Amino acid sequence: MYNKNYPDTLYGRIKKMSLPELESFIERLSKEMGANHKIDVCLSHRKYLLRNMFKCTPDNVERLFRVANLIKERVEMLHHEGNRLYAQMCKVWQGGENKPFTDFYVELSLRISFNDAETSILHIDDDESGSNYLRMAELLDDFYSDTYNRGNLMFYERIDSDDASEKIFKFLDCDDKVDNWGEPWFFDEFPELRGMPVVYEMHDLLFHSNYALQDIIRVNDIWCEAKVGWQHIGGQEE
Repeated sequence: MYNKNYPDTLYGRIKKMSLPELESFIERLSKEMGANHKIDVCLSHRKYLLRNMFKCTPDNVERLFRVANLIKERVEMLHHEGNRLYAQMCKVWQGGENKPFTDFYVELSLRISFNDAETSILHIDDDESGSNYLRMAELLDDFYSDTYNRGNLMFYERIDSDDASEKIFKFLDCDDKVDNWGEPWFFDEFPELRGMPVVYEMHDLLFHSNYALQDIIRVNDIWCEAKVGWQHIGGQEE
């Protein structure tokens, strides 16, 4: 079980549920105001149940590698474009060409997205887990859209105009490697996945989100965004 502080009454209830029952309960909770904490607990337990069912078939291994490589490529693209935007905006800002704005930031976002049933997830043969992966993909997207970071997986997500000039968007490295963020216990459990590139953003998806491995192999929409925000603060005494 994942190391979370589960409310005893809620956990005592959901641990007796089958996976379809748990997902039906999550569906009901999704219609309640202020239920995000309960939904988080339930989604985490769902992930735990599914991890115990996951099989490293050749197809599943190939799909996980594809997602891992795709995330690495998209993060690299966002870093490149974010740094380019930051350099461009610095010239505008330093030249005083965007008055009355006094500050700016560049912000990057990468998240798993659900747009529609036809394109957002891969339709894979039934694995007999009992999960409704299509509906859960939508509910996961709704859940993360309501959280504080909107499901953003980016580690270096923002640079402000008052940051040091040498600060740039870049991969977070582990032991001098950018894709060495896999957990030893995970590869012990799934040795077929050794060698899979795990950048920090993939690490976040695998270990710190409520997406199960079965959800990840079905991902077909990864939303990337780079945006610039210009800022000004002032009042009556300007």
